[in-house]
Amino acid sequence: MSLKKITSLTMLLAMLTMTFTGIILFITPPGRVANWANWELFGISKELYGQIHSAFMVLFVIATILHIYYNWKPLISYMKNEAREFVLFTKDMIAATILFLLFLFGTIYQISPFSNFLEFGDEIKSSWEKEYGTSPYSHAELSSLKSFTKKLNYDLEVSRTILTSNNITFEEEQSLSQIAKLNNVSPKFIYDLLRKNFEKGEEKTVPLSGLGKKSIKEVAQTLGLSSQEFISKLKALELEAKEDDKFKDVVESKDLSPSSVLEKLGYKKAE
Repeated sequence: MSLKKITSLTMLLAMLTMTFTGIILFITPPGRVANWANWELFGISKELYGQIHSAFMVLFVIATILHIYYNWKPLISYMKNEAREFVLFTKDMIAATILFLLFLFGTIYQISPFSNFLEFGDEIKSSWEKEYGTSPYSHAELSSLKSFTKKLNYDLEVSRTILTSNNITFEEEQSLSQIAKLNNVSPKFIYDLLRKNFEKGEEKTVPLSGLGKKSIKEVAQTLGLSSQEFISKLKALELEAKEDDKFKDVVESKDLSPSSVLEKLGYKKAE
């Protein structure tokens, strides 16, 4: 066996694996959605995709170092001129550096087409959120059943009855994630069971986290309103908005926050 060949083949396999997991992570839903809905693709969770990506990144780095060691002379030859003199910034090196800086600063400063590519990724992520919904408050899946029902003002004894009647095995001190895993369901499934019995007509509890990055149209959909209805409500608060405007940009123009505006409109944030 040749260690040099093994190194090159390892780099290839690691690169292919990182490319695949990188694409998956680019299109996966935000963590708050993935954890809430137990999102999986090909039977693998978002967290595990991230772990695989990180592990193979380490393997790729080690293989790259060995690859440089075994191919040091050819690499140095790339930085020599026609007279075979070492020149750091050859034409090829300058071209590679320009390409590197183009991608780096294009991404940092959100220059098209890099910004379009990233916006495309955000749109895909938002589509998952529309399909699965979000938790009533940040990291709700980590709350114990007792704490979860308290924060949402759900009666604990009634909650116990609801879950028991639906054959859900649980302990009050277990988190929603633990209960969900034990019963092969998602935290969202448990929440939906309880919510159907505790919804109040006048008081609306909505997930106020993660709405700032959404467009006015998307926030309206989350609230169960038409775009025009939501825009009219904002106008009553002296906030001018259009469907495609980012909610965060609209409210910050008046030194407000997305959550404070929603609370003014009568939407309750889970404690």
